Amino acid sequence: MTTLLHPTSLKELSTLLQSALIPLPSADNFIAEGFDQELDTYRNLSKGGKEEIIRINQEEKEKTKISNLKIKYNNVLGYFFEVSTIHSASVPDYFIHRQTLKNVCRYTTPELSEFDTKIQNAQHQYEKRQEEIRNHLEKSIINASPSLQHLAKHIAKADISQSFAHLAQKQNCIQPHITKTQDTLEIQEGRHIVIEENLEKENKRFIPNDLAMSKENCFHLITGPNMAGKSTFLRQNALIIYLAHIGSFIPARSATIPVFDNIFTRIGSGDSLSTGESTFLVEMQEASKILRHSTEKSFVILDELGRGTSTYDGLSLAWAITEFLHEKKVKTLFATHYHELITLAQSLPHAKNFSARVLEDKKGIIFLHQIFEGGAKKSFGIEVARLAGIPHSIIEKAETILQKLEKNNPTQLNTNKQKPLFPEETSNSEHTNLLYKELYEKLLQKQNEIKNNTKNKQNLDIYKKLEDIDLNTTTPLEIFQIVSDLKQ
Repeated sequence: MTTLLHPTSLKELSTLLQSALIPLPSADNFIAEGFDQELDTYRNLSKGGKEEIIRINQEEKEKTKISNLKIKYNNVLGYFFEVSTIHSASVPDYFIHRQTLKNVCRYTTPELSEFDTKIQNAQHQYEKRQEEIRNHLEKSIINASPSLQHLAKHIAKADISQSFAHLAQKQNCIQPHITKTQDTLEIQEGRHIVIEENLEKENKRFIPNDLAMSKENCFHLITGPNMAGKSTFLRQNALIIYLAHIGSFIPARSATIPVFDNIFTRIGSGDSLSTGESTFLVEMQEASKILRHSTEKSFVILDELGRGTSTYDGLSLAWAITEFLHEKKVKTLFATHYHELITLAQSLPHAKNFSARVLEDKKGIIFLHQIFEGGAKKSFGIEVARLAGIPHSIIEKAETILQKLEKNNPTQLNTNKQKPLFPEETSNSEHTNLLYKELYEKLLQKQNEIKNNTKNKQNLDIYKKLEDIDLNTTTPLEIFQIVSDLKQ
């Protein structure tokens, strides 16, 4: 049996593996020929042992001087020597007679019998020996694992450093200034490194944007149309912060970045219908994790919140979550189409409004892909639908409906002349806001008008509905919904 050597260094282990393994192994054949003499013998025998048969046959020809001596095989006798009847008298004494036919005689020898036994057992022995070699190689690798892990660690460091250097040079990245305090987060002319590279392939330029946050300026509400760059802005800043934390240069002109304990994201939409989790439930689960685990040392991006439910439910949740994160002073970028939140951001001391601006003319809109301070005037949803190829007749119908809704909806927000959805409480009342007061007076006026004109059946129905309202327990949003339904 061939003795297998034990490597004492990684170099010896490398040499051992290179000499032992074949380039394209299979499940039953993975040790190279020439590595182990014993295995090669079994491999040769399992294939029929042609070389061994030729050797034995040639040696016996030379010994017996019988030129037509041949080794043959059948399922009954196995391997045997066959000679013509004429030469049977010339066979030596160690030839053992097995069978006589009409014109030939068949014999075996101790050597041929041993070879026949080896052939019958060769495949089993081949598999057994190959398994022994595999176990030896595995043990050698395990024994060298501390050195291999140490080497792999240094190779990984070299690999990531080289990758970072290549990326920094290729994408014109800079070294960020990392601070231990949470006072300032400032990124000038930040870029999304993946989108930028894809645009370069199309000979297009990525539009950079700035971000400046602090403890006193920790919540940015970002409004504006779809396709204007809100999502890209959120994700590029999260990606820049992540790259800075793993030791990479970043795609920006300059940056001061504090050490964050976590980066939380609520982006995109997804569901798990097989487990009964809807898109909205998954969204709320993600939001719940953020609300429970984020701190003032965290960075949070929220790309839409409150979708998948009624407008008022969604708005209420987005409103409450905004106030919660603002109070915790979590550095947050919140992109939303709830323009009602613009008023809220204006009233919060550590929040600011930003928007993705567009240029609008008679031909349509042009996306600037830049983030400016100040809330958006509208979402341009119909314009985006036009760009997407929605039929012109539907676009015209949508514009007509939008004009009616804006005219009839008392809380439709326009940044030029908007009333706050939830104005700040006055000093004369802790729980009654101006909107509630205004709607309350309108309802009383409506009740008086209907009482004076009870002949109209429709007015009677409306009067009954109004009489059922308990103004002391009904919320402002519920009152608004009732008034809106009655107007229709």
